[in-house]
Amino acid sequence: MPFTINTKEQHVALELTGSVTARDVSELAAELASSLTAAANVVIGTSGLDDIDTSVLQLLVSLRKTVNAFAVADPSEVFISAVDRCALRRELLAGSKEVG
Repeated sequence: MPFTINTKEQHVALELTGSVTARDVSELAAELASSLTAAANVVIGTSGLDDIDTSVLQLLVSLRKTVNAFAVADPSEVFISAVDRCALRRELLAGSKEVG
């Protein structure tokens, strides 16, 4: 599975690894839905990411609009490149510490 979700009270850590594609969106959305509340603080990890599909980025934008706090911890070059390619930097990387 190209993602793991760890939940502790209102904190949710989502780690994306390998290649996360459109095939994974339904399962990722379902698992996130069962882990989240509107008061959740979500941190996304991307250090092990090799590739990410636009549909997954769209899911993350939707997630950001749903939760209390959203951040990408030390976004990888792969994640930044995909975000920039889709013109989603403001939506997904605002306030995140960038690598480089």
